[in-house]
Amino acid sequence: MDERAFTCEYNKLSNRLITEANVVYNGSKSTVTALWDTGATRTCISKEVVSSLQLIPLGKQKIHTPSGYSVSSTYQVDIILPNKVGARNVVVIDSEIGTQNIGVLIGMDLISQGDFAVSSFNGKTVFTFRVPSQKRTDYVVEVNLKNVIGPTHGKGKRKRK
Repeated sequence: MDERAFTCEYNKLSNRLITEANVVYNGSKSTVTALWDTGATRTCISKEVVSSLQLIPLGKQKIHTPSGYSVSSTYQVDIILPNKVGARNVVVIDSEIGTQNIGVLIGMDLISQGDFAVSSFNGKTVFTFRVPSQKRTDYVVEVNLKNVIGPTHGKGKRKRK
């Protein structure tokens, strides 16, 4: 499998992680705004994308949203993210997300396929994603190591605490 990755940088802190995405079905493509949502179990597409690509439903699925329970149609599409990071044959659910001016809501079914990180360094949000997953990320190990070794002293040498 090809390794792919992208990084999205904002000029300030952002409470929404947004990228462009291409939804591809049967040779047709729709370029839309995608919202990354770690609170969503599944990836959703707007009813507008369903209509524009003339998607044919695979079936129906009961879903739970903050508004309650409902039944939605499922579809199978390819999703291409920035820098050609792609996911083939993704089963997505149609949703009313178009009212949020987005065409795709990227859920944990896609996010869990790779490594995903968000930082807020210097008051600017940066998020990055790569597939496939490469390694375990654990900031506790990094912080504990730094706390054991302590700050630098003198000519850049570290002093044990």
